[in-house]
Amino acid sequence: MVKKNCFLLFAFSCFSSVLFAQNFMHSVGATISAIVGDVKTNNGSESFGLSQTNFTYFPRYNFIENQNSSLSVGAPLGIGIAIVRSTIGDDAGISFAYDIPVVVDFNIGCKSTPDNENSFGGYLGAGFGYYKINISNSSYLNYSGATYGPLLRGGFRFRLPSDSHPISIGMYYKSGMESDKLKTFGFNVLYDF
Repeated sequence: MVKKNCFLLFAFSCFSSVLFAQNFMHSVGATISAIVGDVKTNNGSESFGLSQTNFTYFPRYNFIENQNSSLSVGAPLGIGIAIVRSTIGDDAGISFAYDIPVVVDFNIGCKSTPDNENSFGGYLGAGFGYYKINISNSSYLNYSGATYGPLLRGGFRFRLPSDSHPISIGMYYKSGMESDKLKTFGFNVLYDF
């Protein structure tokens, strides 16, 4: 009985160290998002398009990892302010937006785990995002709304020879579930810690 319990304890500790190691990681950088679609107005609907650059902070938690890959949950949070121009009457406004997605990623190679020293790697994931937009100080572009829905994302990571911290370059697509069903396309560059 003692041998059996020792074996079970040993097997569980090996299994948990490989599959359930938990590590917190993070990145900072910028995300450029383009939001397009038709929005409902008092006069019917109008074509809507907005490009926004957000400062991005991406905390990530590896809940399963092995030597060269991991499965993580994270939230690439974004916030930004921009000047928006309209073709109507040479009008301009101020756009404020924030982005709150939650994603699950499969990471492989470079920085898939804190100890992975590979020079190249990547990730593929899915999740759900909420993007809030406010446009003000404009005669034609006043808009306050949100787009939310499922998203797909992917990218790659690489190390520069002169830096031990990798850079992530990625893209994502989100299909809105709100009444306007806005579509969001994003591109980001992040510095990984």
